[in-house]
Amino acid sequence: CSLGAELDGLDEARNVAALAATLPAARFQFHAEAATPAGVFSDDTFTNTRVVDGACIFLNRPDFAGGAGCALHLGALDTDESPLDWKPSVCWQLPVKVDWVMRDDDVEVATVHGWTRADWGDDGEAMAWVCTEEPEAYVGDRPVIESLAEELTAIAGDEVVVELRRRLS
Repeated sequence: CSLGAELDGLDEARNVAALAATLPAARFQFHAEAATPAGVFSDDTFTNTRVVDGACIFLNRPDFAGGAGCALHLGALDTDESPLDWKPSVCWQLPVKVDWVMRDDDVEVATVHGWTRADWGDDGEAMAWVCTEEPEAYVGDRPVIESLAEELTAIAGDEVVVELRRRLS
């Protein structure tokens, strides 16, 4: 969140902008900033979300009455839609990372793990990664294979998720 979200093309940027326009001010802390000519993007290339006060424009801070966390995520939940359909792909994929490697026998192997600073190369050092490098990022009342099933399926596909469930059971 400290660098804004890197968007995956113009279609994703259009989707984010359109959904941002539907967010009420009571749910989007930086609604007024988004309504300015600068909008929700860092520049006219539409490749990154804008950073406001040190974080993504969509990051509602912990003391915001409308709810802490991603305003797009909260908006999706408010409309009974999947946050995956509202948020930039780089955002909803966290904290899951899948590395794909093609073996010599033309079988693609997926390795699932949590993101770290190292996965982002030199850019990782400048990021605020408390969300994925602290133990609090990986606690919950259900295993990740259940709590992030939608994300895992979107990232790696049904076949990989079925295999993960088999190996974890």
